[in-house]
Amino acid sequence: MADDTLRQRRGKKAGGAAATSTPAATSAKTQPTPKEQLQNAHAKLVMSRERTADLHAAWRNQLFRLSLIVVFVSIHQLQSSIGACIREIKDGGEGHVSGMEAVKLIFGDSFCELLGVVVASLLAYFLALSKTASLELDHWAYLLSSALVPVCVGVFFQSSKAGCISADVNVEMPDEGAKDRHQFPVIVIYHTIATVSHWFMKSGMQKCEDHVKLVEQSIKDFEAMDKKMEQRRKLVKAKKAGAKRK
Repeated sequence: MADDTLRQRRGKKAGGAAATSTPAATSAKTQPTPKEQLQNAHAKLVMSRERTADLHAAWRNQLFRLSLIVVFVSIHQLQSSIGACIREIKDGGEGHVSGMEAVKLIFGDSFCELLGVVVASLLAYFLALSKTASLELDHWAYLLSSALVPVCVGVFFQSSKAGCISADVNVEMPDEGAKDRHQFPVIVIYHTIATVSHWFMKSGMQKCEDHVKLVEQSIKDFEAMDKKMEQRRKLVKAKKAGAKRK
């Protein structure tokens, strides 16, 4: 009886050891090779790059929609400035300012707002072109709008405290509240937002491309290494076959 009991215990231990060794052997066989791991990582990175591109396309589309609103706001600022200048001329310079002089005064006083409309239109055109495909910031429409932004800001600070009627015209100036009619051009703020957004999108896509290229290069290196090892194996087999013939 004691011998039978010992035999049963030994059989159970042997069976347990076999059962534990079988999953380990199976996991060792199913474990992916480094090349397969790189291929899986490459597939995930490509999918992430495509999702990032779709997200950026939706982002650019939203920026274009907002740029249309900015264009209308810039036009409203221009109309407000022109209307305030016309009222100032009528109140303080009627009979002393000719028609041509009035046009020059309105144009000079509303030059900042006019530049804002031009910059907003150029930026909207650039964003409209970049809806389908991402454009570089060296496009002529973006470069021209960027060059006009400092001019627009400089003209704003020069004209913000000046009245519509020049000081050399001998007329009564209206109340001081009319001098503060100029509003900061909203296109300057939106141009900065669009620039930062495009820089961020370009930086994100560049990182995705770099990661994909890095994994692709690693896969190529592993393939080259496998070819070299296969050539070495063939050489070793050829040498062994030659030694046996001798």
